[in-house]
Amino acid sequence: MFIETRVKQQAKLDLSGSVAPFELPLPDMPAHIWRSPDLLRSRFHLEATRYFECEAVLAVTGIESGISALARLFQTWYGSMRVVLAEPSFDQWDKRFRRANHVVLDWPVDMILEGEIPECDVVVLGRPVNPTCQMISIQQVKLLARRLREQGGWLILDEAYLDWTSEESYASFIEAEPAIVLRSVAPFSGLAGANLAFVCGPKAVCTALLNEVGTQAVSSPQWWLALQYFEAEEWRAAQIDRLAQVSLRLETLWRSKLGAELVVHRGGYFASFVHEQNEAWANQLEAKGVLVRVYQSDHGSILRCGIPKNEFDWMRLSQAIHELTI
Repeated sequence: MFIETRVKQQAKLDLSGSVAPFELPLPDMPAHIWRSPDLLRSRFHLEATRYFECEAVLAVTGIESGISALARLFQTWYGSMRVVLAEPSFDQWDKRFRRANHVVLDWPVDMILEGEIPECDVVVLGRPVNPTCQMISIQQVKLLARRLREQGGWLILDEAYLDWTSEESYASFIEAEPAIVLRSVAPFSGLAGANLAFVCGPKAVCTALLNEVGTQAVSSPQWWLALQYFEAEEWRAAQIDRLAQVSLRLETLWRSKLGAELVVHRGGYFASFVHEQNEAWANQLEAKGVLVRVYQSDHGSILRCGIPKNEFDWMRLSQAIHELTI
């Protein structure tokens, strides 16, 4: 018993990710699922069209797979493109587009929304922005999507963290003002190993992406998981309430160190804030076995801290924050 406790205390508490601490309950998967890919694929397309209110939806093996497929597709269609990333953003956008020989420019979100965009072919925008939690309105997105399409370019929206907000997805507006939307299962479902995401876009884009990723990329169990995710309407409503409560708890915990004046963003799966000590604090936390993430921005470094999954982890985080030195 002593050995088990010691091992548990020494294990890293990884709060650098952004996945809900509460998991979607899943029934046992029937064995016949392995034998029914065509039937599951057909059911998926029917349910995905209803869920996203979008004519064309492509399932991919995780958000990074969707990013890579888009980068390769654009290289095939247009050659090397100028891609503007609204900063801060998920680092895989930069890595995957550069790997596909595109020119990538980082640009502040606020300047993009004000229309001050450098010459480019693609704009990638988080909705909400990770990790600042800034929410971009549908009207703002429509204006930007229209402007880019008139110039022959594309707007890509990363809505991987949208579910906890109860905000409407832009997917249902794609037909009126074309854009490409990425959604993810893992963050909201709490299933960190759910390598499943969705690309919503004009039919021509999704058809071309299917040729890019291949018809066998998504397995039968993943089709089945997608259907479980779509059907869990009551659980989804309860999950939003649970995340609101623990996000507030996490904010309150950090405020014990930060004070009442500093702005703390609640992101459903994490809390984030700008502070001059963030890099030093991240190092101090790591020394105590608690892993968080630090982003660089024009306004200073942003520390993002995920939500603990159990009371033991809450206690570890609370003690580690209390012991931070300035």
